Amino acid sequence: MDKTASDVKEIAKDFRKRFKLQSITYSSLSEVFRKQGFTIIEFNPIVNDDDVSTVIRNLELEEAVLREKGFLYTDHNYRLVFINEKLSDVEKALVLAHEEGHFYLGHFRHKSIIGQDVQEEFEANEFVHYLNEKSVYERFRRFCLNHKKSLIRIIIGITLLGGGAVAGKQYHDWKLYAGTYYVTVYGEKYHLKNCVTIQGHKTRRLTKEDIDSGQYEACNVCMPDRG
Repeated sequence: MDKTASDVKEIAKDFRKRFKLQSITYSSLSEVFRKQGFTIIEFNPIVNDDDVSTVIRNLELEEAVLREKGFLYTDHNYRLVFINEKLSDVEKALVLAHEEGHFYLGHFRHKSIIGQDVQEEFEANEFVHYLNEKSVYERFRRFCLNHKKSLIRIIIGITLLGGGAVAGKQYHDWKLYAGTYYVTVYGEKYHLKNCVTIQGHKTRRLTKEDIDSGQYEACNVCMPDRG
């Protein structure tokens, strides 16, 4: 049954989660294939050692190794991944991801040599695309790593700006207010903020100008030593 792009995306997501893949590399995908019971065979399109040549000849894969960068072979006896040894590790990783797509999407049920159907090739390519698609967290992490110095400067700038604002407010309060005392609208005494005598009343903070005016005295209840 043909799969939609949405189907393939969910399958690729399940694959990464199942095998706990942090990165898509030749090494990590090779390990996954081994866990799935596959043997990886690196071949040369022209000349191979005796063991590899024997396998290719016995399974009648001479044309496949000349034509393909990589392919799967499965039957009742073998699970094999063939990959061109001349490829770079990055290219090998892409080939293995593509072949894993064939296997994980169930294409192996139809034939021994996998990768000869147009729809299946499309689905395997989609699998590679979604397998390499970074999560939001991974994209954010990569962005932070790539812009580490700039982000540090921004954070320092914000911290200094915030600290400056706090310091500015503290300086403003120090210039304006006479400690942390409060007076009621019509009262003649100043109080500590939690004084019981002003609970429930509308208050404002005592300024230095209020003190200089001489019209307020310390509350005898919350500040008996000053009253």
